[in-house]
Amino acid sequence: MDEENIGEAIAKMGITFPEITAEHAVGIMPVEGNTQPFGILHGGAAALLAETVASFAAYKWAQRSGKSAVGAHLDITHIKPGLSGNIVCTVDAIHLGRRTAVYSFQNVSEDSGKIISAGVMSCAIVDHPEQ
Repeated sequence: MDEENIGEAIAKMGITFPEITAEHAVGIMPVEGNTQPFGILHGGAAALLAETVASFAAYKWAQRSGKSAVGAHLDITHIKPGLSGNIVCTVDAIHLGRRTAVYSFQNVSEDSGKIISAGVMSCAIVDHPEQ
């Protein structure tokens, strides 16, 4: 996996990655095109953003030992609606181990500066999947 081959869902949702390290990562996603029928950011889109950014950070960690990373658990609390502009997801490592990488995250609206959702994402460190 690299930033050039990010996958169809990530590309369709317009997610970009201004910063990715094993310890800290940032992803940005537009609200437009990722809304539910009431015109606000879809909760699943906010979850996908958080899982994606944390998974990319975990992959950077796993690469150090020749491994890969896959999502294992996502816990997200939706706090406020995302109404317009971009959502910025920031993830920070809580634990970087041999078998797991755990991150806390916040999704923040660029327009209001308010946290729209927050939570924790755990990734399993695994052998590279067969392709």
